[in-house]
Amino acid sequence: MLASSLPMRIAVSLAASLAVLAGVLHAQSDDDEDEMDYFPLTPSANQLRFSLRYIGGPKVSFGKLGNVPSIVNAGDTTSTVSRNYNDGYVDPDARKDLNGNPVNDGLTNSWNYQYTSQVTPGGDIAFHSYSASTLGAGLQAKGLGAPGWELQMGHSFGKIARKVDFSLVAGFSFSGLNAKIDSTVPAQLTSTTDVYALNGQAVPAVPYTGPTYGSQNVLDANGNPVLNSDGSIQTQSVETTTLLSSLPARTTTTSTTDVQGHWQIKGAYYTFRVGPLFQIPITERLKFSLGAGAAVAYVGINFIVQETLVDLVDVTSSVDTVEQKQHGIFLPAYYADADVEYWLTERTGFFLGANYQKSGSFDQTLNERTAKIDLSTTYGVQSGITLRF
Repeated sequence: MLASSLPMRIAVSLAASLAVLAGVLHAQSDDDEDEMDYFPLTPSANQLRFSLRYIGGPKVSFGKLGNVPSIVNAGDTTSTVSRNYNDGYVDPDARKDLNGNPVNDGLTNSWNYQYTSQVTPGGDIAFHSYSASTLGAGLQAKGLGAPGWELQMGHSFGKIARKVDFSLVAGFSFSGLNAKIDSTVPAQLTSTTDVYALNGQAVPAVPYTGPTYGSQNVLDANGNPVLNSDGSIQTQSVETTTLLSSLPARTTTTSTTDVQGHWQIKGAYYTFRVGPLFQIPITERLKFSLGAGAAVAYVGINFIVQETLVDLVDVTSSVDTVEQKQHGIFLPAYYADADVEYWLTERTGFFLGANYQKSGSFDQTLNERTAKIDLSTTYGVQSGITLRF
């Protein structure tokens, strides 16, 4: 499961509910207002703690960037097929003879070209397709901080070392996860050029799309115009297409180019934690608490890639790719928390503190690209409410 606004809506609802409950408990414990100044804060055995957290993001190492597949299908050079390019297309011939059979003369009337740069010195038409492959470029992305929450239950087993209260706690937490970077990386550009012959015909003006049609006068056997009943000259539609060879001559070249990209790891991790909690009184109402223990985290991510070739000219649309891949994994972890608590009553307290968690790292791939997600060290701040019952 990936991050969404639903967990935060749940967190806000829980916070509001706990605040109401805290008010009720506060009222129940304040039957005698005069006693508020001196009643002893006697810990109850059980406690419920809810906190809102802000966690630092992971470190992510992206590798093998700059893979932009061709977005067109140029086909082979020996079959009569439709071929698409980044600056036009060539389709099979649509002409028919007088008997309705396909014309098979090695030419086609169905084609389109867009730019004067496609005209070769010999007066033919060149079409191009492009793709890029990685040169091994890598980038480091620092994770963005993300909000989260934790719900924790605990039970006190009494005091140790005279004043230190010892509890065992278990909790479930949610934290968002986001790391991204926008940059340019080098890549290997593969350019495929298909040249189609015009066989000495005049090059049509750009942009050109065939077939094209015109009209001509209808002539009788003596070469005289045939008239309509109103005296006007009869005309008929005729094809005026500049015919192109149906099979190309192909060359392929490689060079270095730049790829503009956006690379992102986005998701969330859910952690179940269990361990001891030690509470040390500073004053009657102010306490310091320290907890640590083991955890298991489920991490769900979405690996998102957007890459675009930036050095191309005379293309009908950008040559780019948008890809993503989901992945989930369980990771062992351990944690430590340190908080300062202030108790309004013997049942209701508020706290502010810091947290640390170490969860390890894992790898993800997306069509040769790699991402190493390092959650080995995450820090954060937290605040919330504690209820004893």
